[in-house]
Amino acid sequence: LQEILMTAAADIKTPIMTCPLLKGKTNDDASQITDKLRKITVADIIKSMEVSVIPFAVHGGEVCSIHKLKINLYKPEHYPKHTDITEEDWEETMTVTFLRKLEDAIETHMKMLLRIRGIKIEKDNGPKSGNETDNDDSDSGKKTGGDDDDDDDEGEDTEADDLGADAQKRTKQATDEQDCEESDDDEKNEPSSVSGVVPEMDDDEDEDGEVSKEDTPEEDTLEAKKEVKNVQQENKKKKRQRFVSGEKDRHIFAEGKGKTFEVHFKFHKNEPHILLAQVAQKTAQKVYIQNLGKIERCTVANCGDPQVIYYGDNPKERAEISNEEKKASPALHASGVDFAGLWEFQDKLDVRYLYSNSIHDMLNTFGVEAARETIIREINHVFKSY
Repeated sequence: LQEILMTAAADIKTPIMTCPLLKGKTNDDASQITDKLRKITVADIIKSMEVSVIPFAVHGGEVCSIHKLKINLYKPEHYPKHTDITEEDWEETMTVTFLRKLEDAIETHMKMLLRIRGIKIEKDNGPKSGNETDNDDSDSGKKTGGDDDDDDDEGEDTEADDLGADAQKRTKQATDEQDCEESDDDEKNEPSSVSGVVPEMDDDEDEDGEVSKEDTPEEDTLEAKKEVKNVQQENKKKKRQRFVSGEKDRHIFAEGKGKTFEVHFKFHKNEPHILLAQVAQKTAQKVYIQNLGKIERCTVANCGDPQVIYYGDNPKERAEISNEEKKASPALHASGVDFAGLWEFQDKLDVRYLYSNSIHDMLNTFGVEAARETIIREINHVFKSY
């Protein structure tokens, strides 16, 4: 209630969407929609992961170590049955999107390891303990014999050493800040697409469209348009994304065949050892094979759910419907808000009853009256249990 009336946040903590199915549709139709709306990550289909290391190798005239990563994929029991994702899409995701994200993750992790190593080196080369400094002072006192001029020179030398140490720390901080700025600039300069890849355009698309327009007579314009649309749809299916290489990429071999993916990375001999398997597992959780919108989770429900709006065939009359009839009508219950994503399934969903508890989204999508009804409905839903 506080979030509804007082805070009125644009991004609420628990956004949901509900929508009943059209009359005559079954739970199988609802499960097909939920399978297509479900998010699938690379981590969901990883069966096993193997990492082997060649500690000493020569590549490109440099002594280095080579880390070989091999991933085996499979379809688990909870994998969606009704989905358009194929093994070719797996290969494209692994060789393009996953490889790009893995390269960036390795570079970020390597910078962190180098900074940790730099801190350890500074600690080893830092000032000594109090007892050691006292012993050094006593030894130096015995050797010098106590001349005032020599003492003054030693004092100046120690001050210079202290200033030198401070200068080294400042330069170290400056270089660290510069590295952070460079990494931020690199992230800003990445392509605007989420996956970090550029779609590869087919050159035959325009040619096919022009040929179909020239060959067809003027009388059959409708058929010509249909043919052009069919050609464009086929070309869209043929479009594949290509890998966008970076300046600091480390992989020297990458190959994806069916349900296997293998990549080799080269590391310089002076670089710290990296746990490649852990970095790959974290990256796999962030790369999606299927991600159609902002909906996090979607389940099959029925119109008896108190958050589902359903008044039968004619929503204007708002006729009362029995609970038995409501429970017999399937519906969808989704976590997240994405009206455009559900509108794509309007051949199966009754989008007239599409509803969300997000007041701002209802306001921006359907207008102020819909937002007013949403506020009233959500307040009644909160106090109904009391």
